[in-house]
Amino acid sequence: MSGVDDLSRYSVEQLRELRRQVEKEIEQRRRENITEARRELKAIAERYGFPLSDLVQDLRRSR
Repeated sequence: MSGVDDLSRYSVEQLRELRRQVEKEIEQRRRENITEARRELKAIAERYGFPLSDLVQDLRRSR
């Protein structure tokens, strides 16, 4: 991975802060991915003439 510093040069506290920032960024990207997936699913459902809620409801029933 280019652009990543040698982690051995960081203090334990700096590593903890880096971990906190990374976890925060991962969660932010997860939320963004969920939003984008919902948008895409809604568009696909609408292309077939269904509201997304109908498809989701059917998935929940089939479990």
